[in-house]
Amino acid sequence: MFQGFYTLGSAMISENRNLNVISNNMSNAATTGYKSDKYIASTFREEILYRSGNITPDKRTPIGTTAMIQATNDRVTSYEQGGMEPTDMPLDVAISGEGFFQIQKGDNETVYTRNGSFITDDQGYLAVPNIGRVLGVNGPIRVDTDKLVIDTDGTVRGEETDTVYGRIQLADFTDYYEALIKGDNGTFTAQEGAVAKAPNAQLIQGMLERSNTSMVEEMTSMMSAQRSLQAAAQLIKMYDQLDARTVTLGSMS
Repeated sequence: MFQGFYTLGSAMISENRNLNVISNNMSNAATTGYKSDKYIASTFREEILYRSGNITPDKRTPIGTTAMIQATNDRVTSYEQGGMEPTDMPLDVAISGEGFFQIQKGDNETVYTRNGSFITDDQGYLAVPNIGRVLGVNGPIRVDTDKLVIDTDGTVRGEETDTVYGRIQLADFTDYYEALIKGDNGTFTAQEGAVAKAPNAQLIQGMLERSNTSMVEEMTSMMSAQRSLQAAAQLIKMYDQLDARTVTLGSMS
């Protein structure tokens, strides 16, 4: 009886966490360059069930595996490239291939993002809104005009004067799952000891990479998680009623 409470209670907690991940994906479906997450659950304290014979009770036959509770295993990020959306805006840049823009957040922190919706800040530096300044080969890139040409190799130059202001420096890693920690606004930070590699990508001006969140898949997952949560809640209510009935019958004997 009590194992049922453990199993159903942990299932409710697990599905609630799954719904939080799904809702976060859906709320970022319009965030440029956002990478969606998938909730991974697992079982805890698995036990093997055996059947013993009446004639030879010492001979046991395994008949299956059971587990006490369902537990959180991990949240996995999908790094699949999102679709390309043309904007014809000179400061919008998409990465075609692997790699990330390097953004200077604050004074010392560097974060990584696929969001190429650039602006020029109040001091004339290329920046990503609410995140920080775009890093080039020689540090943040400062410009004196918003009429820019951004070449496929990241070179930033003036459209009218052909003045070269810098070159956007991309970053890439051998194993995203080992190297990156997901943060806010579709950004990532690199773990200590992360192994970098040369990016294999080109930049496309006048386009943005959309979020790789599939609203159809997220809606389907949300409905499935809600049904599982409701079913677990109904069953745990039935277990509680059976437990109360058992206590009543026991007190009558």
